[in-house]
Amino acid sequence: MFGLEDIQYLYEFLFWLIAFLVLRLVWHKPKVRLAYAYVVAGFNLFAIIMYTLSSISGQISPFDSFSYGFLHAMVSIVMLTVVYKEINIKQNN
Repeated sequence: MFGLEDIQYLYEFLFWLIAFLVLRLVWHKPKVRLAYAYVVAGFNLFAIIMYTLSSISGQISPFDSFSYGFLHAMVSIVMLTVVYKEINIKQNN
């Protein structure tokens, strides 16, 4: 039940906990928020590319690839839009 592969969840939990705590300390800076949005958009673009390649290679259906790609594209657009709007609102105040 508790093998060597189960420790991966502990590492992932610690990684996300540390990332959350670091972001919490520096989230008030607009450059950090913008960089975070770009990183999230970049990961989502990578996911879109991977789904497209999986569809081309026949591992998943084209409809699944399109739906997952569309989902990741929307996440990227929403993330960038929210961060840009938040930065503009703070600059105008």
